[in-house]
Amino acid sequence: IASCSPDENQDLFRAALTSLGALGIITEVEFEMTHATNIEWEQTLKPLDWVLSRWDKDLWTNKEFTRVWWLPYMKRAIVWSASKTDKPERPPVSSWYGGSVGFHTYHILLWISNYIPRILPAIEWFVFGMQYGFSDNAVTSGIEPQRTGLLMNCLYSQFVNEWALPLEKGPEAITRMSAWINGEEGSGIPFSNKGLYVHAPVEVRVSDTSRVQPRPWMDNTNPNGPTLYLNATLYRPFLKDPPCHERYYEAFEYLMKELGGKPHWAKNFSTVTHDDLQNMFGDNLTSFLRVRNEVDPDGVFLGAWHRRYLLPADTPRFACEEREFARTKAADGGKNWFGDLTSHPRTADEKTALLSTEQGPNHDDLEDARRFRETSAESLFGTKVFDKM
Repeated sequence: IASCSPDENQDLFRAALTSLGALGIITEVEFEMTHATNIEWEQTLKPLDWVLSRWDKDLWTNKEFTRVWWLPYMKRAIVWSASKTDKPERPPVSSWYGGSVGFHTYHILLWISNYIPRILPAIEWFVFGMQYGFSDNAVTSGIEPQRTGLLMNCLYSQFVNEWALPLEKGPEAITRMSAWINGEEGSGIPFSNKGLYVHAPVEVRVSDTSRVQPRPWMDNTNPNGPTLYLNATLYRPFLKDPPCHERYYEAFEYLMKELGGKPHWAKNFSTVTHDDLQNMFGDNLTSFLRVRNEVDPDGVFLGAWHRRYLLPADTPRFACEEREFARTKAADGGKNWFGDLTSHPRTADEKTALLSTEQGPNHDDLEDARRFRETSAESLFGTKVFDKM
């Protein structure tokens, strides 16, 4: 058992801040809390040009909390901002579309778009127009506890590919990505968008941890100022993968890497290699691996993901390292992963038997409905489904 903090065992502390599951089991954490308050929030539909024109002015500093949902085909954005307040709670105005009607309508339309992708621009216009208004400067607002007001409803099963960039790179990133999605000139992205349509919204948000010390070894944020996060979400309606996800993410990650971005560790990046990460993190990756090997010399907490992305190609196998030997489609539309340990490899017969009998996890057809009930309003009407989406 080891303890670490900014002042004690600092190398281990810097590794543990972004451990990637590769260090051990964290049994106790002490962290600083903030006082519980209400927040007063407002969300407004704005043209994308307005957002970009305010980028370096007061877009991100006018309120304590700000995030943006970019609607790529409408070339608009929903700007959500909030501040702490002592005012009493005030729920937003109810909408007949804002409850389960909108939730299930969008879900079904996304499912149809898997077979007819070209309708996605029309879906974006209809769904977000019904929820946020069809005219620029449409406003909704509310006052609620901070613990709920800052939450977001993820709606459905999804792929999420999110990258961190220096804030000043935002206008170029959005402008070039917009050009590529809409088939316009000037994207500089060397992949065809022919026949490709994407989901909305793209989440745009900002944080500033540049004054925090010590920093994680595997920190993806900007050490010299605010960090922009771009989140390209693709939904999996009724657990079916959208047809665009491989090429969309290939183009998105190309642009992010060209602009000096780093991937969000908990998201679905797909084209990143160990060499990419070595270039991004340099000596910090080397330091992380040094600490990792010191606290887990047998590789108990190493798996195929770590070897694929973090470990140099010439790194010998660890005694207890997990190895992937097969990957198959699961009954629920996901993936089954099969593996063994370096020290206890499965025989060919064992692998064959395992693959022939494994049917994947049983899928509960009510999973999405249950998640909806747990996080949203039970009633047919209301606003809690799409609020702060």
